[in-house]
Amino acid sequence: MNLAVLRRQGPSAQELAWPPFSWLSSGRVPRCLVVLAHPDDETIGLGARIGRLSPIEVVHVTDGAPRDERFVPAGLAGIGRERYAALRREEVTRAMSAGNVPAGRLRCLGAVDQEAIEEAPSLTRRLVELFARTRPEVVFTHPYEGGHPDHDAVALAVHAAAVLALWNGVTAPLIFEAASYHAARGRLLTGEFIAHPGVPEIALRLSDIEASRKRAMLACFASQREVLAPFGAEVERFRPAPAYDFRRPPHDGPLHYERLGFPIDGARWRRLAAKTLTLLGLERELCL
Repeated sequence: MNLAVLRRQGPSAQELAWPPFSWLSSGRVPRCLVVLAHPDDETIGLGARIGRLSPIEVVHVTDGAPRDERFVPAGLAGIGRERYAALRREEVTRAMSAGNVPAGRLRCLGAVDQEAIEEAPSLTRRLVELFARTRPEVVFTHPYEGGHPDHDAVALAVHAAAVLALWNGVTAPLIFEAASYHAARGRLLTGEFIAHPGVPEIALRLSDIEASRKRAMLACFASQREVLAPFGAEVERFRPAPAYDFRRPPHDGPLHYERLGFPIDGARWRRLAAKTLTLLGLERELCL
């Protein structure tokens, strides 16, 4: 459930969804899942928190390996998609070990990097099953901001799965977002959200120990060194998810991945998002 339509019943819903969000730092930790697009997104977004949150599972929707070799690091050219995916899995396993998340809690749904929206209907159904099995109170995922098509596809799948879970009689988890990146102001911005009126945010400044641990976790992703260079280890930002209309652009102007020349553009992504909602029986839902 998103903040705009707080579907979940019970007193803890408001406690989780509104400031001061103290559970991120102290006190009772809600049952949570982390559902993100790529191996390294969990460290970028919540590396300093993830050990405390002790998620039931950390789910990566893609294996982090694109088909298009233009988007494979130059030093790994010709390695092949399967070997690159295995390398990324090894890196995230080491990073999560440094963050006190055991390898047994890592799960990959196996979508191809940059192509998650193509599989969004089946990915959503798998998340519905996961929600029913694990009964999380909170799911951490991406905001819908046009930073990466897979980030947006995962946001769509998580929001849709929460609605479908509710329809199936399963208590819908509160959807929480970790800041990542976007180009809403015409340039790359990392670690900040596109603001939504009425949606509270919290910025948690990392202690020296937390920052050092997060830098060590980021260093585990040797294959992504250039990609991760713009990301710091000083602050982590979170918010309860707003409601999104995934048929509309997340902001005016070119999306970040359009600037990078990805094989998919925003217009095609939104057509596939609309098709996904129809296939899932959610075409009448204006916002999720």
